[in-house]
Amino acid sequence: MDPFIFGIVFTGATGGVLLAIHALGESGVPINDDMIKLFMELVKSGTILWFFNHIFKLFF
Repeated sequence: MDPFIFGIVFTGATGGVLLAIHALGESGVPINDDMIKLFMELVKSGTILWFFNHIFKLFF
């Protein structure tokens, strides 16, 4: 997958999930903010590692 397309898809999916979490929070469902932050950081780290791996394959 092209990194540019991956970035667009990742941004859209993240925004959609955050909107869904906000809607659930507004409807009264308890949301664990710390776990959301932890999950988002893990996903971001994985994305950065995937991108570095892709760049490594391009040049080496």
